[in-house]
This record gives sequence, structure tokens and C-alpha cells, in this order.
Amino acid sequence: MSTLRAVYTNVRAARTALKDIARLRQIATVLVRHGLGHVVETWRLEDKAIVGLLVDKRPPETLPKSLFERITEALQDLGPTFVKLGQILSTRPDLVPQALCDQFKTLQDNVQPIPFEQARAVIEASLGRPLGEIFLDFDEKPLAAASIAQVHTARLASGDEVVVKVQRPGIRANIQSDLHLLYFVARQLEAAVPEAAAFGPVDIALEFERAISKELDFTFEANNLLRFQRNFADWDTIHVPRYDKEHSSDTILVMERLRATKITEAAVEGHDMEAIARECVRMVFKMVFEDGFFHGDLHPGNLLIMQDGRVGLIDFGLVGRMTRVQKDAMADLLLAIVTGNYEGVARSLYDISIRAGKVDYGAWEQDVTELMDLHFSNASLAEVDFGVILKDLIEGAVRHNVRVPPDYTMFFKALMTVEGIGKLVAPDLDLLAECRPYVERLITQRYSPQRVMRSVADTLQAFARFGRQFPVTASEFLRQMEDGRLALRVEYRQLAELEEARDRRAHRTILAAFAFGLVVSGALVHDHGGATILGLPAWTFVAWLLGGGLGGLLFLRILASGRF
Repeated sequence: MSTLRAVYTNVRAARTALKDIARLRQIATVLVRHGLGHVVETWRLEDKAIVGLLVDKRPPETLPKSLFERITEALQDLGPTFVKLGQILSTRPDLVPQALCDQFKTLQDNVQPIPFEQARAVIEASLGRPLGEIFLDFDEKPLAAASIAQVHTARLASGDEVVVKVQRPGIRANIQSDLHLLYFVARQLEAAVPEAAAFGPVDIALEFERAISKELDFTFEANNLLRFQRNFADWDTIHVPRYDKEHSSDTILVMERLRATKITEAAVEGHDMEAIARECVRMVFKMVFEDGFFHGDLHPGNLLIMQDGRVGLIDFGLVGRMTRVQKDAMADLLLAIVTGNYEGVARSLYDISIRAGKVDYGAWEQDVTELMDLHFSNASLAEVDFGVILKDLIEGAVRHNVRVPPDYTMFFKALMTVEGIGKLVAPDLDLLAECRPYVERLITQRYSPQRVMRSVADTLQAFARFGRQFPVTASEFLRQMEDGRLALRVEYRQLAELEEARDRRAHRTILAAFAFGLVVSGALVHDHGGATILGLPAWTFVAWLLGGGLGGLLFLRILASGRF
């Protein structure tokens, strides 16, 4: 039995490898077709059994489209996994240039829907019941089709109208295969292209894997939906669709169908768009500063206006989180922007960021101050485009080897989206004025007696834990030293240079000693007679000649080194 299992495993592995090679050839062909052949050449595919890739290798400068346009089109042609990669990266200006983020926003899930019979098979296999027993009506034509799933409208046996999100069959295996190749491409880029290495391709691949793994398990989205329901249970103006747990699984998600209109198309129905815009801003600030849990993909398609004027939220696959410390840091940053404290903006943004290299803080603060002055010098708060400020700050951070963590950039994107939608439907919307009460309230709460006492208690508990652990840790440390189990390793980056300098000094010392010995020995035999050369005893002449030559050589080497 073990032999059969080993044969089966090896055959399956071989089939997977062949499939990956075929997919890698396809990826290479698409990249070269879009003028990215120089990237493919860095992979050294001749070592990967893909010899003979006969495709056009036009240099990128001869192509009419920009580099970012060609990258975006290549991702579109590569299919669902890479389209989803681009869509996620469109929210991460800390990882890729803002101009490329803007291009990635144009990526669409232009995929053919799966046939109804396949969708039926997925539902029945996942729920273990015939479709007719679950739904009174089920629209065979999907309402929308995306890279990971498609959505159908249906009516439950109870009569409730619902939408049914059905995962594409085989999508998990396909994405897993593409992830293997994505890591391969990322490692090759990081090793061969210094410009690409600066953005951390392998880190991007890892970030993508984490995000996509959650989107492939619909229970994550269901849990997010339930949490938003709890958070907005007391808000009459915000509606989160009801979740049908009984008929959902990790590949099927059933929720209430919202009869609503996109926010950008709701004005024609007579809704008070200015009030709706302000409500959306309040909603975002509540998510972040009160709940610490916010929608990570707010765009017009996910903000719906219901017939009674309520704002309906949908699509909860991507969320962001804010800890208490992060909320405090964000409040400091926004308060500094609102009050015109430009040095405070520089300090707050620097404090929340990740340093990717050496940072000249003076230059950083000067750039931030100049940027803020540029935006605020000739404009009132109501006229300031908050989204542009955040975009410029993030781009400036990258130039200074500073990266803004993903939860912050996701929040910035949510703010920019809401501001953009808000000013589209209500041009007089002042985002900074709307956010000020939330920020000031958070600052006030930070110094409330309850908060101070809790901070003191946390600090005392930390010291208590340290006091309990220190004797045990110290005792174990000393025991390991006594037993010889503790090894200290000191790494000195200039060690090779030091060893080389030491060897040079040793060689020079030996050379000088040898030259001096020859001169002295020549002097000692000077009066002993015997054969002569140029009036000097033969040995004295030879010894002084060699000693003088070695001494001269040593002097020339010291002179050339510039160190005396």
C-alpha cells in the first residue's frame, strides 16, 4: 500500500510540475507581448526547461503605451489571480507608486460566468441538499460575475429575497498554482532588478497570499458582516444586510438582497445627497475611531442608497483594523492637519510609519512642511482636497525610505473614496470640519481619568510580569553559561577589511625586519676582508643591495597607500 501511495504522490507531483511549467510559459508569453520581455529574461528560463520561447521582444520604448498601462493590461490578460493582485495593490500606495495604483483601479473582473449547472453543483455539494429544497426561486443568470465568485438572486422558501455568492469550482487550486509562480517571479525580480527590489516583490506576494486566502473562505466575510451589523445596530441611517447562516458555508454566502441604487446615481431619485454624504463621513469616522474596525473597499458599487434614504453597505471581504494605539496616532495626525501644525504632521506620520532604510528626519520634516504649506496657503479648509494631501504624503514617505503600514493606507483610501463621492454629490462637503469632533473627542478621552488609570494599571502589570519572569530568566541564563550551552556570536560587518589590514601590517613588519637584518649583517662582515665588489666585501655589498631594495619597496608601498 505504501508503494502505491508513493507512486500516486510522485505522479501527482509530476502532473502539478508540468502544469506549472505550462502556466509559467503562458505568463512569460503575456509579459513579453506587452513589452515586458526584459523582465522575463531575468528569470533565466533556459534553466527551467522552457527553451525556445519564440515571442516578439520589442524594446519597451518603442511601444505607444506607458509602462504602468502595459503592466495593468498584462495583469488583465493573465486572469483572475493577477487581476485580484492588481485590485488589492490599488489600495496600497505604500507598496507601489501612486500612478500605478491609479492604473490598477481600472482592472475589472472581466470573466465569463460559470454555467448554472456548475453553480448548482457547488451549492448542493456544499449544503448537502437539492437546490429546490432551499430556494423557492433561483435566477439562473448571475447578477454579477467576478474572479473568485459570482452572485445570483434568489428567493428562500420563507419568501425572503436574497443574493447568493457562489465560489467558482476549482478556483482554490488555480490560485494556489499561480501563487507558486508568483513567488518564483517575485524572487527572480528581487534578485535581478534593483529597482523592483526596492518595493519588496516577495513581501507583496506574501501580503497577497494572506489577503486572497481570506477571500477564498466566505466565513471570514460572514464574520465581518455580523460585526458591522452589531456596530451599526443603533444607527437608523446605515443598513447592513442580514446574513443567512443556515444556508451559507465556506464557499456559499447567502444574505439579504438590498433593493437600492448606487450612491452616485441616487440624486435623480430625489434623495438629500448632502445629508447622505455627511452620513457616510460620520460612518467612516465611527468605524475607525469608535469601533477600530472599518470597511476596506468603499467604492460607489459598495455604497447603496435604499428607497427610504438609508445607506446600505455590501461586500465585506476586505476590512481594516485599528488598535487603541493606532487610533491615538491617527487622531494626532488628523488633528495636526486640521490645526495647521505642519511639524506635528511630519512627526505623527513618521511615528506611525515603518522605516525601510536610513531616514534624514530634517529633510523629511522640511518636505512635509512644504507640502502642507502648498496645499493650505491659498485655500480654506473647505476648499482643500484631503485625498490629494494624503496621496502626496504617502508618495513623499516612499521617497524618504518611509512606508505607511497597510491598515493606515486602507483607512486613507476609505477617506479619499468617501471624500470623492461626497464632493461629487455634495460639492460643499468639508471633510476636515466633519472629522474634527471625532478627533477632539478621542484626544479628550485619551486623558480622561479612566484612561489614565487604565494606562497606569497596564504599566504596573507589565512591571509585575517582568518582576516575576526576571529571576527565572536570569537563573536559566547563568545555568546555560555554566553548562557551556550559551554561545555568543558577534558579527562585525568590517571584519574582512580588518583582517586584510592586519595581514598587510604583518607583511610590512616582516619585510622591514628582513631588510633591517640584511643591512645589519652586511655591516657586521664589513671588516672581515675577502672578495670585494665595488670596494666593498662581497657579502656586505649583496646584503646592503637586498636590504636597500626591500626597504625601498616597503617605502613605495607605504607611499602608495597614503597612510604613514
